[in-house]
Amino acid sequence: MENVEVGLRREAARRRLAGESPEVIARELGRTRQWVAKWAGRYDPHDAAWARGRSRAPKRVRRRTAADVQAQVLEVRGRLEANPWAQVGAPAIAWELEKLGARVPPQRTIERILGRAGATGRTRAGRRASKAVAYPAPIAEGAGEVVQVDLVGPRHLDGGVRFHALNQIDVCSHHAGIEIVPDRADERVVAGLHALWRRHGVPGRVQFDNGGPFTSPTGVGEVVRVCLHQGATPVFIPPREPWRNGTIEHFNDTFDKRFFRQERFSDRQQLAQRAGAFEAFHNSQHRYRATDGRAPDELARTQRRDPLAVEEVPAGWPATGRIEFIRFIRSDHKLRLLGRSIEVPDGHAYQYVTARLDLAITPGHDNLLVSDDNGELITTTRLASPRR
Repeated sequence: MENVEVGLRREAARRRLAGESPEVIARELGRTRQWVAKWAGRYDPHDAAWARGRSRAPKRVRRRTAADVQAQVLEVRGRLEANPWAQVGAPAIAWELEKLGARVPPQRTIERILGRAGATGRTRAGRRASKAVAYPAPIAEGAGEVVQVDLVGPRHLDGGVRFHALNQIDVCSHHAGIEIVPDRADERVVAGLHALWRRHGVPGRVQFDNGGPFTSPTGVGEVVRVCLHQGATPVFIPPREPWRNGTIEHFNDTFDKRFFRQERFSDRQQLAQRAGAFEAFHNSQHRYRATDGRAPDELARTQRRDPLAVEEVPAGWPATGRIEFIRFIRSDHKLRLLGRSIEVPDGHAYQYVTARLDLAITPGHDNLLVSDDNGELITTTRLASPRR
C-alpha cells in the first residue's frame, strides 16, 4: 500500500513539473489540489526518498526531561540497587537526588525514566515458610491502633557526641516518627514519646521489645507508667524474638542506610532537623506493598487523640489499665515473666500465650490473666506488683 502511494506522489510531481494543471492531476489521481501542491513542492532530485512519508512526531518535545537528569536518575538507581537492603523505587531516588542538591523530577517522571530503561523492579528472595506456631500479634485494622517503638543506639557523631534515635512506626499505615534523644534515661525517652505522640497522636497499643528503659528483668517503670496514663496499652514481644517487631526493625534499617549513613551531621541539633525532614519525606513518599502502594500520609488516622501535656500526667500509677506480655511456653509449662516463674496448665506447651497484667486490683498486688492464641483464658493468678 505504501509503494502505491509513493508511486502516486512521484507521478503527481512529474506531471506538475511537465506543466499540467493541479486540477486535472488531482481529478485523474483521485486526490485534492492541495495534495498535488504538497508533493510537487516536496520534489527533490537529490533525495531518492523524497516521496516517502515523514514522521509527524514533533521535532522538539515540550517539557522533556533533560538527558543529564535522566542519566543521574539511572545512576542513582544503579547505586541503590547495589545495596540489597535499600529501597530502589522513585521515592528513594528522589530522596537521594535531594541530598545531592540535584534537580528532583516529579515521581511520575522518575517512574517513566525507569520504565524506559527497563528498571521497573527488583527480584526478591521468597519468604521463609512459617513454622505454623500461631502467634497472638496485636490486631491492627486501622491507623493508630498499634505502633511499634524501638530505641536505636547509642550512635556517635563527629567528636564522639552520643545520641539515640527513638523510632516509631504504625503497623497498619507505616506512618513513622523519629526523635533524637541524648541518652536512654527514662525522662528523655518519655519526652521523646510525648513529642512523637504530639505529632502523630496517642496509639491504642504501643509494642516494645524487652530492653531498657521499657522494662527490666524484674519490673516495669516510668515509660510504661506514662504510657498507661496517656491511655496507650504497652505490649512486650517475646524475649530474643526481634522479628516480632519486624515493622520497626525494617524502618530502623531504612533509617540507618537511607539516612544516617548517607550524610554528615555537625551536632545533635542539625541531626534532629534532618531527621525531621527524613520523617516527612518517608511519610509522604515511601510506598509499601503492605499498604497497596500508598504512602503513609495517604492512610491518615480518622480519629486522633492528643497526649496529655507533660505537666498534666499524674504522679504514681493509674488505678486502671493493663500491660500485655506475649510469651512462649516450653516443655516445663512455665510462664517466665519479669523474674517470676508461673505454672500454666498441661496442654499448653510449645505455644504462645498473652499475659495481661491488670492494675485494677488492691494496692501492692496485680491480677495476671493468661490466655492462649485464640484469646481463651488459661489461668489467672495474683502476684506482687512488678511496678518499679
